[in-house]
Amino acid sequence: MGKDFENYDKYVPEDVLKEIDEYEKRQRVSRSRARTRMPSNEDIVKAILEVTGGKLTRYNVEDLYDNVVEYLRNQGFDTSMLTPSRVERLVSSLIKRGVLANMLE
Repeated sequence: MGKDFENYDKYVPEDVLKEIDEYEKRQRVSRSRARTRMPSNEDIVKAILEVTGGKLTRYNVEDLYDNVVEYLRNQGFDTSMLTPSRVERLVSSLIKRGVLANMLE
């Protein structure tokens, strides 16, 4: 709106235009600040490996989802759409590939 001052100065007082311009700038900044990233599968895999230490045991499997969510929140991610089934799917694929050792047996 700052570019359009010359078009509106005939109809609207200049102080009102400046106030509107400042308000729009604040709104743009606050929206971008409020938006956080959603974790990708790579981010979740990294969190799983950090939380478990590379070994899945009966002690860390019970709270695995909660610990992964907490780790990702501390990293600045929005975990509202992260489901336990997504974490379980990634854990099972890591075990199948041999990246995560299964000590549950």
